[in-house]
This record gives sequence, C-alpha cells and structure tokens, in this order.
Amino acid sequence: MSLIRREDKEIIHNLSLLGALFGAVVGGFLVLHFHQQALLQVDSESAVVQTQRSLVQLTSNLTSEEASVAQAAISQVNPDFQPEVPEDPSEKSFWVNLSPWSVRGLCTVAAAGGGIAGYLSLWGAGWIGALLTYKLIRLVYRVIRTVAPNCTAARRLAVPSGPVCTFQRDQNRLLPTLIKLFMLLTMALSVLAVVVWYLISL
Repeated sequence: MSLIRREDKEIIHNLSLLGALFGAVVGGFLVLHFHQQALLQVDSESAVVQTQRSLVQLTSNLTSEEASVAQAAISQVNPDFQPEVPEDPSEKSFWVNLSPWSVRGLCTVAAAGGGIAGYLSLWGAGWIGALLTYKLIRLVYRVIRTVAPNCTAARRLAVPSGPVCTFQRDQNRLLPTLIKLFMLLTMALSVLAVVVWYLISL
C-alpha cells in the first residue's frame, strides 16, 4: 500500500510541472542577463580605453619634460591613467563575442537544464514533504488516541463487507487537510524567506 495518496501524487506532479516552467524561464533569463551585463561592462570599459588611448596619443607628441608635466597633470584629473595603451576589452569577453544564434542556443540549453532542475527539485521536495506530512498526521492521530481514546476523529469506521467487517477512514476528516495546508504554507514561507534573504544580500 502506497503511503502517498493518488490525489497527492497528482498535486506533486502538477507542482513539478510548474517548477519546470519556472526553471526554464529562469535559465533563459540568466543567459540573457549575463549577455546584457557583459555588453554594458564592455561599453563602460571601452569608453575608459578610448579615453586612455586619447591621453596616451596626446602625451606621445610632447617632449620628455612636457610629457612628465602632462602626465602629472593628467594623474591629478584621472588617477587611473596608465601610459601604456590598454587592450580592447571586447577581445577577451566570452559573452560579447557570441553571435545571436549562439545566444539563442545557450538560452535553449539553459532553459532545458533549468526546466529539468526545476521539475526534479520540486518533485523531490514534494515527495519528501508528502512523506513528512504523512508521518506528522500519523503522529498527531497517535497523540489524539493516547490523550482521548474515545475521540471519534481518531477512530476508524467499521463497514460491513460480506462476511467480514472492514475498516476505512472517514473521508470528511478535517485534521489531515489542515496539516497538509500547514506544511504547504511552511514550505511557501521558507521559499519566500530564501528569496527575500537573497534580495537583501545583493
């Protein structure tokens, strides 16, 4: 007999599909984010390189005494000035040198990987959470039977089935539903706390 009900398995499967969709979106978004950040960084560094080259070209036409005075004056205005010509930052950037089709391919691969990771993570978390919920429900009912043995909420219903008498649980029990909602709320709040902590730490 399976410990997890069929309805709970369907819920886990549906949540895993949502996790796969979310993971695919996050994976593709991260690739686009890294690509865009690399473009912005290269633009900023290219502006600095262009300024450096202009200053180097300006000082190269001066005499040694004039160049030393000019470099001292430039250093007061631009402390990061270097007399050497810097390299082009775009030549050593992986994300900038990607073609549009390469970016689309990376987005596809990242989306597929994120979808698989999202599905497996929520599927595993769902099964672990369902098993923990089952154990918690059993523990709560065990406590109820110990504290109040005559409580109807903790008893099984006897149903005649031919020559024997079988037992089945009351389908209108409210306590298991409340425990499941409590566990689901705890998981949602935990995920929200992790997201808020990550945003604050940025």
